[in-house]
Amino acid sequence: MVGLIWRTLEAYGHDPSEVIGEKRYRPGHASLVNDRVSFEDYDAVQVRAVQLTGDPAIGLRAAQFLHPSHLGALGYAWLASSSLRAALLRARRFVRMFNENLEMRVEEYPDRVRTIYGLRKRSSLPEVVADAQLACLLALCRMNFGASLVPLEVTMVRSEPDDPAPWHDYFGVEVLFGQPENSLSISAADADVPLTGSNEELLYIHEDVIRRHLAHLDRTSIQNRVRLAIMEELPSGRVTEERISQVLGMSKRTLHRKLRDNATTFRALLAEVRKELAERYIRDAKYSVTEVAFSLGYGDTSAFSRAYRGWFGESPSEGRERLAAG
Repeated sequence: MVGLIWRTLEAYGHDPSEVIGEKRYRPGHASLVNDRVSFEDYDAVQVRAVQLTGDPAIGLRAAQFLHPSHLGALGYAWLASSSLRAALLRARRFVRMFNENLEMRVEEYPDRVRTIYGLRKRSSLPEVVADAQLACLLALCRMNFGASLVPLEVTMVRSEPDDPAPWHDYFGVEVLFGQPENSLSISAADADVPLTGSNEELLYIHEDVIRRHLAHLDRTSIQNRVRLAIMEELPSGRVTEERISQVLGMSKRTLHRKLRDNATTFRALLAEVRKELAERYIRDAKYSVTEVAFSLGYGDTSAFSRAYRGWFGESPSEGRERLAAG
């Protein structure tokens, strides 16, 4: 996404090279484009960009310069998705492709699909980041659906700006500020409109690129190494911090410290993996609820049902019925 900041600064009449170092990014240099930018480096670039432009709505304005290539293979997979719902679920599944610190949830309701954004690490400019996240999400949705798309609701944690008009104008609805979460909701009807750009062959190609890239990250990221170890150990029912630290060849204290340094915990990753797999397995009717429960390391179905209801607001059976009906 450094390329997006580059284009934004150019539009404001500033020389991006004054903000973005030569070793970090230059247009057309593939070796640089494919490098991952650390959270700290990206945060510093954002701070400098805001200082240069002096525009409190820069996060919104940056969205107009977003190009799918800024998201790599995930951007092109988004364009080839069959519907906005499919694109959003795909983005949630592969979000760590371009940002390990970005948290993205997609909640599905009868009348809407709601996407929630957050960061695992604290940003120097959380308001600008939230503006850009939601504005870019809507820009991507409009690329697929059309410029006429208007969300049902937009909520932001940030306080209301002195002049909220740019926010209301961009999203097309009155943005709700001072809310518990940064979220964007689109109607279920719009989410399920078949998209003319849908292409299963291109999806297969780009998702293959994404998986290979993530496999590379998994060898270096402590969070991903823990996730993979949890997935392998879940069916055994022995998923404890002690067990996972043994699998990874380190002490429990070292694992705890490494995860803390990455703003997460073993318990959070365990819940994250279980939730993701639960949603995947419940969609597949060949697995009974009992089989899903034991596959996720639960000793009985009642414990799994309580966890599932806490995640999705319904029982596993209700979730399966709703997904089958949908």
